Amino acid sequence: MKLLVNGVLQDDHAKLPYSNSLLRGDGLFETILTIDQKPVALDRHYARLEKSAKQIQITLPARIDIEVGIEKVLANVSGKSRLRLNVLADGDWSITLEPVSEGKESVSLMKVNEPKISNGALSGVKSISYGESLLVVRRAIATGFDDGIFLNENSDVVETALSNLLILTDDGWQTPALSTGCLPGITRELLIKWFDVKESEFDFDYLLSAKAVYVTSSIKLIQRVDKIEDRLFSKNLLGEELIENFKSKLFSNMNP
Repeated sequence: MKLLVNGVLQDDHAKLPYSNSLLRGDGLFETILTIDQKPVALDRHYARLEKSAKQIQITLPARIDIEVGIEKVLANVSGKSRLRLNVLADGDWSITLEPVSEGKESVSLMKVNEPKISNGALSGVKSISYGESLLVVRRAIATGFDDGIFLNENSDVVETALSNLLILTDDGWQTPALSTGCLPGITRELLIKWFDVKESEFDFDYLLSAKAVYVTSSIKLIQRVDKIEDRLFSKNLLGEELIENFKSKLFSNMNP
């Protein structure tokens, strides 16, 4: 792993900024896919970070400092990596970089019983306060699943603990609307722009009735869901085509 803190590369990975902001989870982060020495969709990630910073009333470091830091971390790197940019409320910031493994072809999901509030102070914010999501993942793994699906107080499907959701129905491709409280994911955003994916509000039964279900994220892009609770989902030709077409379009323009 590579580590940069406040613009300076660190030889010791233990040199994260020690502060109340870090201890209390008061800050933001962006997880960015990198290919060799190029970050993917950097402008869109920065725009989301900027919007979130205004929402939680913290000041970001200068964009040029972030970009120079990213260049330092990516120097002489090859292959796919996960770059995580962390910005704390007290002004400290850091970047970590780790190689990305291919991982599983598909994932299984359980239903989360506790609701996610659609209009909370941190709704739609990629906050480093990640305890709720990590608890869901631990519970999911303990019961034989990979992740869990949040519903909001209106029983609308929101997202998983780690990803946005994408479903194929008779009405085409759909993803939960931002009004549900889901994170405005970058892959989600590009799917809406490029492939006519519609935002909608739907319940858990509607989700289970879908022809195919996928999770979407900046690192894994589009990943098939093979099981939700007891409902099994087979591979879908339209889904396989979407996965390949999305990759092709994204990697032909690394900063769309």
